[in-house]
Amino acid sequence: MIFEHAQLTIRHDGHEDFHKTYPAIRENLLAAPGCRSVDLHRSVDQPQVYLLRVGWNALTDHTEVFPETEQGRNVLALLGPQVESLDMIHFEGTPFPPAG
Repeated sequence: MIFEHAQLTIRHDGHEDFHKTYPAIRENLLAAPGCRSVDLHRSVDQPQVYLLRVGWNALTDHTEVFPETEQGRNVLALLGPQVESLDMIHFEGTPFPPAG
């Protein structure tokens, strides 16, 4: 499993629409092949920034399969009007072992 961390900066006039469309974004992500989890967190010090964290079975489920699906096209269409910028990084799903 891997986690996609997408840092979304929402346009100053797009927050209301983003909040309204998030349930559909989440629904489309969860319906996508290989998607295991979706959660959204708002920044406490930069209110226009959100962290969208998506769990995928494998990196290729996100990077190769998802963009070609109807769900992928829907998510991009829903996010597009509200997102000013998007930064993405992927993480291993297994926590790094503590020293000891």
